[in-house]
Amino acid sequence: MAFVSKPRALSKSRFVIGLQCPQKLIYASDSHTYCNRNDENSFLKSLAEGGFQVGELAKANFPGGHDITTLNQEQALVQTNDLLKRENVVIFEAAIQLENCFIRVDVLQKMGDCLRLHEVKAKSFDATEDQPFLKKDGLPNDKWQSYCYDVAFQKWVVRQAFPKSNVTANLMLVDKNTVCPVDGLNQCFRIIRGEKRTTAEQVKDIPQDVLDAKLLKSVPVDTICEAIYSAQSHGKRYHGSFANLVQELSAICEGTQEPSIRMLGDCKECEFQCAGPENAMESGFNTCLAAAFPGVAREPGKLLFDVWDYRKKDKLIAQGQITLAQLNEDDIGQGAHEQPVEGEGVSRQQRQWLQVKKAQANDGSPWLDKTAWHKEMDSWTYPLHFIDFETTRVALPFFKGQKPYQSIAFQFSHHRLHQDGRLDHAHQFLCANPHTNPNRAFAEALMAAIGGDDGTVFMYSPHENTTLRDILFEIWDAPEPGNEDLKTFLMSLVQPVKDSSLQWMPSRPMVDQLALVKRYLYLPQTHGSNSLKHVLPAMLNASEALKTKYSQPIYGKGKDIPSLNLDERTWITVDDTGVVLNPYNTLPNLAADLPPSEQATMAGMEIIKEGGAALSAYSRLMYEDLTPAQRSAIEQGLLEYCELDTLAMVFLHQGIEDLLTQ
Repeated sequence: MAFVSKPRALSKSRFVIGLQCPQKLIYASDSHTYCNRNDENSFLKSLAEGGFQVGELAKANFPGGHDITTLNQEQALVQTNDLLKRENVVIFEAAIQLENCFIRVDVLQKMGDCLRLHEVKAKSFDATEDQPFLKKDGLPNDKWQSYCYDVAFQKWVVRQAFPKSNVTANLMLVDKNTVCPVDGLNQCFRIIRGEKRTTAEQVKDIPQDVLDAKLLKSVPVDTICEAIYSAQSHGKRYHGSFANLVQELSAICEGTQEPSIRMLGDCKECEFQCAGPENAMESGFNTCLAAAFPGVAREPGKLLFDVWDYRKKDKLIAQGQITLAQLNEDDIGQGAHEQPVEGEGVSRQQRQWLQVKKAQANDGSPWLDKTAWHKEMDSWTYPLHFIDFETTRVALPFFKGQKPYQSIAFQFSHHRLHQDGRLDHAHQFLCANPHTNPNRAFAEALMAAIGGDDGTVFMYSPHENTTLRDILFEIWDAPEPGNEDLKTFLMSLVQPVKDSSLQWMPSRPMVDQLALVKRYLYLPQTHGSNSLKHVLPAMLNASEALKTKYSQPIYGKGKDIPSLNLDERTWITVDDTGVVLNPYNTLPNLAADLPPSEQATMAGMEIIKEGGAALSAYSRLMYEDLTPAQRSAIEQGLLEYCELDTLAMVFLHQGIEDLLTQ
């Protein structure tokens, strides 16, 4: 093992990382050596951008505040200390140092001898709830732990640095019950992507109505901070006082202490692991694995972390069991001893044991409950409709009348499969107009697409059901013409929430392919993942019929399988070993045909191949100053990506039809 690549101060972000796992401080300090999946996670980047916007709105709640913009620590400290000489002042990004701890406080208010800090977060909360952050023991619950520890660390540093001041702490959060009183609030703040960091800047005046509505609320958390300071346990990896926790993390950042490695079940989600063998950077996960379990290699699908939905990882790791080869039925649980009954699928534990057995035997063959799947198919009505939605939920609403994080459905794709085998990309919808809430038009377009027959409608995961249910409630009392027909259509598809006071029985409930996969299908190449992005290439490799059919140029505009977006496309390509490549990795570079002066705007969206990039793409389209070429390129990327999502659902269906004949 090694110490940090160079000494660093313990910032609030490093404190939160170190609280998760101290070894991460080592990997985070050497970004040239260790890969970090979060760097490529467009969904997290989208969330971060929303956070920057909320941070700028927070400043508007403190008029007359002074912004410390320099990135130089020494300069920031000098500027902050000069401002703190005033009797009363508000400072944004105030710099405070205590020994090797260095923090930038989002908002620091000085009122005489009182210092009030506000940590601004884009996370939503229900202001009507009593104690939304706490467990029964008075400490933060899992949902709020990192946020509460973040602000507790800041208060600890400020209080130690200014012992004569009365220091209080607040979390400034988004109240999800507040209704936005204006259109275009989100567009008041533009994301600025620099070489070293991403920020937001206010580009339009914020209406006073927005400030009066109080979308952001500061919640006092001093009691929570004191409970954290008094605790003798801080997460799974720390036992001892809070002061010792700060001291240990500071020493690791400073390079005077080496963290001890302790692998736990949450290591599965570690960001410091590489996506594939083609990545030339080192994997922090593999480094920890080699130290904790010498001689154990990271082989895909061979470790305890790979078992789907397994909840006893910490116990087995403590016993030295880390590979699937070491597991038996008792490790999985009582349900693993029960043999699957043909026609009934598998329980969670049966599926886990099935995965383990296949891994132990190096058995890559698919498992399919044919009887159960035939029974499901017998209940379906042609034509079959495969739909996929792209939606977003943003902290600062785009449209008047919406609440923070209220769903916006801006795109869908629809493939239709007829009983005689004919397939077409039948319909699509995309609305990214800065002045138009797309939800109602989205639902009306979907009704026009699939409302003319009784064909079975497929989704992958409950996301589509949740989205349509949200739109249903949004339009429930709307006076627009045709509202009752639209409500009837939506209620025919949507399952209500079980504990809702409003109940109905959908006449045409959507079929969730994900639920069917979990119960009736297992493809070993997925290594336990049920994401469609993993199921798709696994099914393409498992089905010879799919390989034969889609290795031909039969898909595209004017082809046997018509597309609304794509020219001739051959979906099946293989690598040097004969493995089918993931079709999502073959989507084209959208910026390739743009002039160099316009390509910078496309940074991060050259290829839209997962949901996070789609969210960012929609957000960019909501600004009006894109050139026609840039707007067209982004829209084309969204259309092609969403089309592949519904085509992937068709591939899954057709692949299972092939497996049923084997």
